[in-house]
Amino acid sequence: MTEPREIVVVCYGNICRSPMGEVLLQRALDERLGDGAILVTSAGIGADDGRPPSQGTIKAMAARGIDLRFTRSTYLTTAHTARAWRLYCMEQYQVDRVRALLDERPERVMLLDGEEVPDPIGSGQQIYDEVALQIERLLPAVVDDIARAISAEEAPV
Repeated sequence: MTEPREIVVVCYGNICRSPMGEVLLQRALDERLGDGAILVTSAGIGADDGRPPSQGTIKAMAARGIDLRFTRSTYLTTAHTARAWRLYCMEQYQVDRVRALLDERPERVMLLDGEEVPDPIGSGQQIYDEVALQIERLLPAVVDDIARAISAEEAPV
C-alpha cells in the first residue's frame, strides 16, 4: 500500500488557525474520500515546537466535538514542504514564505480557497469561533478542488 498524500495546513504559530484547519480539513476529506485517503498535518512558519493550542482554539474545536488539548505546535521545515502534496496557508505572506522554501512546484502552496484567514491570537472567544466558521465555510471548495486534482492525477494518460 502506498502512503497517503499529505497536506500541510500552515499559519504563523501553529496554535490557532492551522490546528483548526488541520482537524476540520481532515474530517471533511475523510467524509468525502474515505478515512486515511489523505493525511492532513499542520505547522507554523514561526512556531515554537511543542506549544499547546490557544484556549480559544481548544474551545472552538471542542464545540465541534474535537479535542485538541493534547495537540502540540510544529515548526514548518523544508522536510515538511518536500513531502507535502499541497500546503494551505492562512495569509498571503505565508504563501510567499513557504514558496521560498520549495525547490519545485510552487503552485502546490495556496490560500484556503483563495481567502486569507485572520489571526485570532489575543482576541476573545467570539473571534476564534468566527475563524473556525470561516475555515468551515472555505473547506467545501477546497475539498472539491482536492478531489478534482486527485482524479486528474489518477486519470489514465
